[in-house]
Amino acid sequence: MQPISEMPFVGGDTALDFVNTAEQRGHPEAGDALLTPADLLLWGQRYGLLDTEVQLGADSGDELARARTARDLLYDILTARADGRPATDAQLAELAELARLAYQAGSLKPADDNSVSWQWRRTDLATVRHVAVTSGIDLLKAEPSPRLKQCPGDHCGWFFLDTTKRGNRRWCLMSECGQDAKDERRRARRSAS
Repeated sequence: MQPISEMPFVGGDTALDFVNTAEQRGHPEAGDALLTPADLLLWGQRYGLLDTEVQLGADSGDELARARTARDLLYDILTARADGRPATDAQLAELAELARLAYQAGSLKPADDNSVSWQWRRTDLATVRHVAVTSGIDLLKAEPSPRLKQCPGDHCGWFFLDTTKRGNRRWCLMSECGQDAKDERRRARRSAS
């Protein structure tokens, strides 16, 4: 698992990129890039959600735990969606509570074109969780699902939106999982010869 400082954003959506901070779920070598509050802070800064001068507070460890719980819930719901299954009532109730907390912490701000959008304080570590949750809800309510795919790479499972014209993107990154699959096929052909 790459550290937050090197992690590529390949999901095409805030919620997907946030969910992708863990990989190989269910595998003994599972990786998690959000190990410390500083990792969560750096992710939020790299993603443009938090100001660079944000300081970690005494409750930052608790916020890391809340963010990881939200991330894992989003992963479970997105996996169900990608597999064509509905989310459970319990999952939706938990997501609704996270959304309530997110919208309670945010505010609507007008744009130059008179539209409005939700905004959160760029100095609050919880902003990462709030934006990921509300982004995830926006993604989940889109019908049909906008080409939501999950990488089939060996123990990867990262999510992404396939925005290719033909809808044939298969890998989170061709240079990573795609190349690994090519190398494995090449090895298999050599050993079969």
